[in-house]
Amino acid sequence: MNFAAIQHRPKSEMSYALDGETLHLRIRVAKDDATALFVQAVDPFDWGLNPQNPSEYIFLKQRIREIPMVKEASTEYHDIWFACLEHFPLSRIRYGFVIQTQNNRFFYGCHYTAELTGEEEEKNNIFNYFNYPCLNQEDVYQAPAWVEETVWYQIFPDSFSREDGSCDDTHRGTLAGITQKLDYIQSMGFNGIYFTPIFQSPSSHRYDTTDYYSIDSRLGTEADFAELVEQAHKRGIRIMLDAVFNHCGMDHPFWQDVLKNGKDSPYYSCFYILDSAKEPNADIVCDGMPTKNYKQFGFVPQMPKWNSANPIVREHLIGAAVYWIEKYHIDGWRLDVSNEVSHDFWREFRQKVKAANPQIYILGENWDNSMPWLSGDQMDAVMNYEFLHPMWAFFGMGKLENGHRRQINARQFRFAMDGVLTSYPKPVTRVQFNLLESHDTDRLMTVCQNNVDTAALAYVMQMTFPGSPSVYYGGEIGMDGMENNKRQPMDWALAQKGHPLQAHIRRLIALRKENPCCKSGEIHWLMAEPDTGDVIYEKSYGQQRMYVLLHNHASKSEICLPDALKNRPMRNACMGEIITLDERIEMEPYSYLILV
Repeated sequence: MNFAAIQHRPKSEMSYALDGETLHLRIRVAKDDATALFVQAVDPFDWGLNPQNPSEYIFLKQRIREIPMVKEASTEYHDIWFACLEHFPLSRIRYGFVIQTQNNRFFYGCHYTAELTGEEEEKNNIFNYFNYPCLNQEDVYQAPAWVEETVWYQIFPDSFSREDGSCDDTHRGTLAGITQKLDYIQSMGFNGIYFTPIFQSPSSHRYDTTDYYSIDSRLGTEADFAELVEQAHKRGIRIMLDAVFNHCGMDHPFWQDVLKNGKDSPYYSCFYILDSAKEPNADIVCDGMPTKNYKQFGFVPQMPKWNSANPIVREHLIGAAVYWIEKYHIDGWRLDVSNEVSHDFWREFRQKVKAANPQIYILGENWDNSMPWLSGDQMDAVMNYEFLHPMWAFFGMGKLENGHRRQINARQFRFAMDGVLTSYPKPVTRVQFNLLESHDTDRLMTVCQNNVDTAALAYVMQMTFPGSPSVYYGGEIGMDGMENNKRQPMDWALAQKGHPLQAHIRRLIALRKENPCCKSGEIHWLMAEPDTGDVIYEKSYGQQRMYVLLHNHASKSEICLPDALKNRPMRNACMGEIITLDERIEMEPYSYLILV
């Protein structure tokens, strides 16, 4: 037994309250080390009279429950086991793990690991049990239920509604123009729109905000925005805006006052001035780097960083978030570079925006594992770049790093996706923002080397994976691009003419809405062949089953079907016809089947 590989952390993705009476547990062990795992669980205050001595209170060992665990997932080096502990009405639980190997049994507790021999008293020693002292209802993670039913369409406003495809400022997109495109968005099946920033700013990207309380005049007016939200809501489409609360633009009046008045400005402490003996805009050297005399986003002098601990800053920024919720009834906030802002700020942010609307969706832009933000006290979800990277590496050419792109085979892909599935509590996974591209990345078609068929496979995986999928505008018509041309104007001529991905994505969205298996987090991998690129996985919801077959290879493949599919009639979920499977099936290059 590789004891160094065992890992369990209370109050994490490995131990969290699903509700006031239910605890979810995970434990990680070395791959193939354990043949079975059990949880020993009990109310730690379950004491009673000793039958052999009625005047003595003892801990009632017979009340300890032994609950089997299931192998939930496997990564390249580890297995993750899962158990659901239910019906603890007093909400107090202590627990430990019994690990069965080929030849031995061990008890893994919070203080030490012991081999279990004949008497096995070690597994009843509750002082070596992990402790979940109380499943407090107010600490239970809760996200809006509507999110996992939502398929997002991300819009870069300046580039979306230009009819002529021009790039000059006289033909930029407008909110009124986007309103005219709502029927198109609805016809594709999207029921959520995420807008990159729309507030007053000198740039087209608007991540250098000048005024958080007004619409950029180049996009239109507040009345235009109100009309857009109203018309979207009439079509069942939710609206999420982009909040840039880590930094502002150089033209923000608070910063301009600091530049003008220095320490005499009432806003001086709203920013991080590095050397108080010098002017805020002075050139200095910090840690060997030439920079300005204030913290910035990266080293961008046009984006001074907010001091989010300052009460003036908090009132200004959180007040803006509440303003757009209360006045215009938006449905969500995406939080730019949220991992650079303090946890304390986001806790207050959540309290106040949820008070304005408990059903608001709070989405962070974090590119790495984000469990510290997702315990129920800050964000509901993050942009799931941990999902994007293995998707790129398997279906495309991966992320460019130092001139090299990483590619993975089907087995590595399965392990990576299992890692994604077990990185967070199950309720978090169900509302993660699953993207294949964004305004900050290369476009999917570029990553897939303009192979429509491989891009189509990526969308199949995305739309049958738990979470809230997102399509970046133009992705549905195969727009490509990287670096400076990933935010290019929407090709409306091509959108009207039609593109194979349009019909494909429309079918997948319809399937996702009608079949709850698509959204389910229960995935059972039946095949992941590294040489042929064949992947088969089963999705389940209650008694329903869905089988997804992906063949990610340039050559045909003849697959020997797993027992669950052999000699069975199935319905092709995308085409509707009934097919009867044999023991083998032939898959064309870069093809898929979704069977129910």
